[in-house]
Amino acid sequence: MPLRRYIVLKADGTEGDEFEVDLPAEAADFTQHPVTKEACRRLLASPSLTIRYGEGAMKQAVSDKRLAQAGFQKLEKNGEGGWTKVN
Repeated sequence: MPLRRYIVLKADGTEGDEFEVDLPAEAADFTQHPVTKEACRRLLASPSLTIRYGEGAMKQAVSDKRLAQAGFQKLEKNGEGGWTKVN
């Protein structure tokens, strides 16, 4: 589901806090905040798929340091039919 960003419109015409909502693509845009019922409008932004899920982000997500912090071990083939622990 696409992540949609909205901004609250205050009674005096100024912009308030921003919030994000996961909605199906076919769902209509909100006209009011789902909790506070304040008026709001959708913020248009470019898709960020390549930034969040690009090659660099994936490499960082599975870096040796992050895997070790999460309690995982990274193994690599050693060329002799076995495996060598990396972290």
